[in-house]
Amino acid sequence: MPDPILIASLFGGLILLALGGDLLVRGAVRAGGALGASPLIAGMFIVGLGTSLPEIFVSVNAAFSGSPGLAIGNIVGSSIANVFLVLAIPALVFPVMAGGPGQGRALLAMLLATAVWIGMTAILPLSPLMGLFFLFILIGYTGLSLFAASRDHAGGKPTGLRPHPAEGPPLWRALIYVPAGAIALVYASGLIVDGAEGLARFADVPEEYIGLTLLAVGTSLPEIGASLAAAFRKQGDVLVGNILGSNIINILGAGGIVAMSGPVEIARLFHTYDHWVMGFSALVLALLIVTRARIGRLLALLLLLLYAAYLYGLVNGVNLLGLYEVIRG
Repeated sequence: MPDPILIASLFGGLILLALGGDLLVRGAVRAGGALGASPLIAGMFIVGLGTSLPEIFVSVNAAFSGSPGLAIGNIVGSSIANVFLVLAIPALVFPVMAGGPGQGRALLAMLLATAVWIGMTAILPLSPLMGLFFLFILIGYTGLSLFAASRDHAGGKPTGLRPHPAEGPPLWRALIYVPAGAIALVYASGLIVDGAEGLARFADVPEEYIGLTLLAVGTSLPEIGASLAAAFRKQGDVLVGNILGSNIINILGAGGIVAMSGPVEIARLFHTYDHWVMGFSALVLALLIVTRARIGRLLALLLLLLYAAYLYGLVNGVNLLGLYEVIRG
């Protein structure tokens, strides 16, 4: 049986991670409103980035702690889980409509980020130069999104973003929430990485497996919470937009910062299986958005089955690259 301290470290860290992220978002939204940030910007950046911070903190901590397998596994696994879990679970409660305003731009950016990640890591190790390239794309996309959303908002057009109210705790408390949440995220990410490394050693499995499963699902909990809240308010367009934004920030933001610790060699497991599933999940989300699909319980169950099939293939060492080469002859 694994050391109970390792289990407590991992799962305690995940709980603290969720609490820290919530404190940081609530405090930042309130402080941003007091400083003159519009509700639109608060909803687009503060909340969107806040739900992605767990992946960023855990991946960066893992990479700079000498566990790149955990970092890469968390980035790739979270991108897959965001489509097959974060989208499916709320759709079991209320139907979700894909293809809302503004999702076309975000979809193109998400597909580009996924393709760049898969293509570049297939031929090169992660390096600081590659990291700068990823971060440059992210900054450019953020600027264009802000301009487009502001233009649509000023013209009275739907932006696909739910303006986040600047109401919340008193300002003095919000100013405490921000550093407290940031400290909690830093401390929690350290606990999670230590616990995950220990469990990987105990189970004698590559740390990539832990990153792709436990860490990916754990760090996606804030997105699941935000998506459930959007589903209960019947704001499916916000839900899909959050998933698109989270994947973009996850790949380009977390991936870019992790690459700065490089050079980091990508384990063969990702090239033979996980990157294929990552690309497939991006195409599934694209199909749902382009067709403006109504995602009800049946489609939600199908997405969950796809995630179960992915986990089964991961555990059993399925080699999709080898299968492709056999089919191609």
